[in-house]
Amino acid sequence: MIVTGVRAYERRADLRAYNRRLLQYAEQGGTVIVQYNKFEFNDAQYGPYPAKVSSNRITDEFAPPRLLDSHNPIFTTPNEINEAAWKNWVQERGLYFLGEKDSRYHDLVQLEDNFPYNKGLKNGSLVEASYGKGRWLYVGLGLWRQLPAGTDGAYQLLANLLSLPKAP
Repeated sequence: MIVTGVRAYERRADLRAYNRRLLQYAEQGGTVIVQYNKFEFNDAQYGPYPAKVSSNRITDEFAPPRLLDSHNPIFTTPNEINEAAWKNWVQERGLYFLGEKDSRYHDLVQLEDNFPYNKGLKNGSLVEASYGKGRWLYVGLGLWRQLPAGTDGAYQLLANLLSLPKAP
């Protein structure tokens, strides 16, 4: 499994230059988890299929999530990601979600913000794609903010992501 850091495509010229190796790793059966990026991600095709980072975000840290595939191992193994996992988040749920994307990407979470300047349903916060024998995930959820804050549910979700089995 390979996990890229937050805004890695902005900061890492080597990642941009050798991204094809990550895709080959996924294609051969590995799991690649890409944490949120800004618009530099859109400068080239870094995911396995066409996709663009958007300015979509959920600013309400209490916004209730809707799991779109509750039987996915991301939500079941080793931790059950239920309503309790989304409590005590700080500042926001996430930002720079995937916006326009190929139909081979599957949204796993849908969120709705009630903030007056950001109302509406938002997809793209947690997205999965099968690629060859492996998988590629985009995580716009604010794990980078929740982990230092000690948010239990963020740790559970990260543990589940890191525990993913090989793609079927």
